Amino acid sequence: MSEYDLALLARRRDGIREWLDEVAPYTAHDQKHLDENTPERAYWHYGYQAALADVIEMLTAAGRISGSVDTSK
Repeated sequence: MSEYDLALLARRRDGIREWLDEVAPYTAHDQKHLDENTPERAYWHYGYQAALADVIEMLTAAGRISGSVDTSK
């Protein structure tokens, strides 16, 4: 993994952290995703697998060529 890749991941992480701090600061303490059979748990896992897929794509040749960028803002 290159320094560029690490910097890109850090920027994405930091952007999400800032957004959560502004929009939903309670998420750091509620931890509802730990409760069995809840929508929060399902959405947490969905988001986590999406993040892993994003990192895998970014680290592949196709992801580098496509120029995948963070469009969350």
